[in-house]
Amino acid sequence: MATTLRLAALALVLLSGLAHAHGGGAGDETVTPVAHATLPATVGSDAAALRVEFAPGATSRPHTHPGPVFVVVVSGEVESQLDNGPVHTYKAGDAWYEAPGQEHRVTRNPSQRRPAVLVAWLVSDGKAPLVKPLQP
Repeated sequence: MATTLRLAALALVLLSGLAHAHGGGAGDETVTPVAHATLPATVGSDAAALRVEFAPGATSRPHTHPGPVFVVVVSGEVESQLDNGPVHTYKAGDAWYEAPGQEHRVTRNPSQRRPAVLVAWLVSDGKAPLVKPLQP
């Protein structure tokens, strides 16, 4: 429960759309939004943050998620294609949003030398599997 509350608080910071600086404690920090989306009314009550590591050249199978997903690339580069849109290359610090049920057709590390890491925040009802492979 405490983890869910921390993730909800993090989501509020990400979704706030407000960049601000504030002082206190050990020093000053700057908060900058990296992604924003209006979530569906029936989002669910479960949130999970997943670290996904891609070895050089690794790829994920096409899939969907039951709820909204926010993704931030932590290191390396990741290529991603949603539905029938273009393939985008995201670098460390870049982010994207996936709507509930949106088809994530391509997720891969284009580098043959360096690993890539992303963190995905997934919102769901806590009952459905977080990843549903697409049928070939």
